[in-house]
Amino acid sequence: MSTDLIASKYRIVREIARSNDVVYEAVDVAMGRRLAVKELLLPANLTGQARTERIERFSREARAAGRLSHPNTVTIFSFEEHAGRYYIAMEFLEGNTLRDELRARAALPEREAVDIALQVLSALSHAHSHGVVHRDVKPDNIHLLPGGLAKLTDFGIARLSEEASLTADGQVFGTPSYMSPEQIVGGAIDHRSDLFSLGVVLYEMLAGRKPFVGDNVVSITYHIMNAEPAPLMGVSYGVELAVRRCLEKRPQGRPASADELRRLLKAGDAPPAMFLPAPGQVSTTSGPLSQASQAQAPPTGVPSAAAQPPAAGPAPCAGPFVTWGPSGAPQGSPSAQSPAFAPHRPGRRLVVGDGARTFATVMAVSMAISAAVVALVLLFIRAFEVHREQRGVRAGQFAASEGRQRVAGSDLRGAANELEEVARYGDPRAAREARTSLASIYNRLGTQRFELGDYAGAEWYWRSALSLLPQSRSDRSNNEEQLEAAVRHNLGVLYERYSTGLGGQGDGGFASAPGSTNPAAPGDDTVLQRRMERARQALVEGIRAYDAGQTERARELWQGVIGEAPGTEYARDARRYLDETTTGPGF
Repeated sequence: MSTDLIASKYRIVREIARSNDVVYEAVDVAMGRRLAVKELLLPANLTGQARTERIERFSREARAAGRLSHPNTVTIFSFEEHAGRYYIAMEFLEGNTLRDELRARAALPEREAVDIALQVLSALSHAHSHGVVHRDVKPDNIHLLPGGLAKLTDFGIARLSEEASLTADGQVFGTPSYMSPEQIVGGAIDHRSDLFSLGVVLYEMLAGRKPFVGDNVVSITYHIMNAEPAPLMGVSYGVELAVRRCLEKRPQGRPASADELRRLLKAGDAPPAMFLPAPGQVSTTSGPLSQASQAQAPPTGVPSAAAQPPAAGPAPCAGPFVTWGPSGAPQGSPSAQSPAFAPHRPGRRLVVGDGARTFATVMAVSMAISAAVVALVLLFIRAFEVHREQRGVRAGQFAASEGRQRVAGSDLRGAANELEEVARYGDPRAAREARTSLASIYNRLGTQRFELGDYAGAEWYWRSALSLLPQSRSDRSNNEEQLEAAVRHNLGVLYERYSTGLGGQGDGGFASAPGSTNPAAPGDDTVLQRRMERARQALVEGIRAYDAGQTERARELWQGVIGEAPGTEYARDARRYLDETTTGPGF
C-alpha cells in the first residue's frame, strides 16, 4: 500500500486517471473514508499569467461543484493547497463512465438512455439554478454507479454566472463533438449550450454513434454548424422530437430549460397506447395531394329533434271550456261563420251511420298494424346496426391487439397491416385512432427506409403519414401536431439531402417504390436521375397549374410525367391525377 500522503491527510492508494490533472483513489487518514483526490498538474515551464489561469480554473471547478448538493452531481469535500500542490477531495465513485458503457454496448435501449438523460437533466437543472453552466457535458463526464444512479462530474471548465469569464474572445473550451454552435464560434454561452451537448449524448446513446462526425476537428465543427444529423431509427417520435429540439443550431429553438426538456422526454418516452385519443370530426381531402382515403366522422354538435325549440303557433287553450262572446263565437277562436267551428245548436243530434263506424274501425286497426310493422322493422334495422357496429369494434379491438404485439416485436410492417384493417371499419373513433397510429408507424418505416438509402421509400411513407392526419389544425390533437412536425422535419432532411447530394447541381430523384432499392439515389449523376428530376418538377407544376384553374395544361404535364418516368411513383401519382380530373369531382 502506498504511503504517499497529501497534506498529511490523504493517503494515495492508486492512480485512477490522468489528463490535464491526475485523479487518485485515496483514504482520509483521520476518517478512514475512501475518496478520490484530484490534483492539478502544473508543468515546470508553465509560468506567469498562464500558470495563474490554470490555478484559477482548478479553483473554479472546486467552487462550481462545491456549491452544488444534488444526488446526480459528484460531492466535493474540500479544495486545498499544500506545499505548492493544489487538490480537490471528492467522493469516490464506483462503477464506470457512460463512455465505457457505450464502448462495450454501442447503443442503449431507449428506456435506459432516457433514464440516464433524465438524471443528468436533474443535475443540470440544479446547477443552472445555482448559476453554474457545465460546458463539457459528454459521456466521459457522466458516471454510472452500480445501482443505476448517474452522476455528472468534472466541472473543470464550468462557468459561474456571477464571475467574469476566463475565456478570451474567440477562445474555445470543450470537447469538439459535443460543443454547441455558439461554443464553437466563441460566442455567448448559457444553460442552453448544456442542453445541446446533452442532446448529442442522448443521440449517441440511442443510435450508437455521434450525430456529427468527421475526419478532423474542422469537419466535425463544420457539421455541427451546418448539417442535420440522420434520423434516429427505432425510437419513439416523441423522444426523437426532443432530441431534435436539443440539436437546434440557434439556442432560441432549444427547450427553454432543463426542466422543460425533462417534461418533453417523459412525455415522449411514456408507454404509448396503440391509438391516440383524438375526438372530433375528421376532415378529408381529395384530389392530387390525397395519398389515402379517410373515413368521414359524423358531424358533432347537432342537436337532436327533441332538443329543437317548438314551432311558433297559437297558445294552447287554458282548459276544456270556452267563453261565448256577444257574437256567438268563442273568444280567442276563429269566427263562428266558419263551418268547422259552428257551435252546436240545442235540439240537434249528431248521427253516425254503421258504414262510417265500420270504416273508422278498419282504419284504426290498419293504422295500429302498420305502426306495429314499422316499429318491428325499425327494431330489426337498429339491431342489425348494433350487431354490425359491435362486430366492427370487436374486429378492430382484435386487430389493435395484434398491432400492439407486432410493434412490441419491432414488426412495424405487420403492425401497419393490422392498423389498415382497423381503419376500414365504420366505427369513427376507432378509424380515427387507427389512422393516427398508422401515421406514426409510417413515420418510423420512412426513417428505416432513409437509413437504408431508399429515399423514394422514405418519401412515400412520410407523405402517406401526412395524408392520414387531419388536414385542419383545429381538428388535431397535440400528439398529431407533434407527429406532423416530426414528419415534416424528416421530409425537410430528405429534400435537403436530395438537393445537396450532387454538389449543388440539382440533379437527382427518387425512382424506386417503397420496399425496393433505389437505383437513382443522390450522388450518382446519371441520365435516369435527370429524368426523375424532370418528372418530379412536371408533377409539381401540374398541381400548381390545376390549382390555378389551368386543367388542360395540368393534364398535359401529367401525361409528360408518365412518358418521362414510366413505372415510378411519380408516374403512378400522375395517372391518379389524370383519372381524378376525368371521372371524379374537382380537388
